[in-house]
Amino acid sequence: ELVAVPDEALKGFDAACATRSTRIAALYGVGSVAEAAALAAAGPGGELVQPRIATGRVTCALARTPT
Repeated sequence: ELVAVPDEALKGFDAACATRSTRIAALYGVGSVAEAAALAAAGPGGELVQPRIATGRVTCALARTPT
């Protein structure tokens, strides 16, 4: 399932980000857009299972919903 996460939803997840980029924080207000978006998409109580990984022009992070 593809979930779109609005920019304003990311800011609430900054403290839960495992990694931090000062450049990204200055631009978007969160240390990792990938991690914040994964957590926002997972919903309340979501857990980060894979911190941000990046290769080339692709960055991702994985989170799961609570069971």
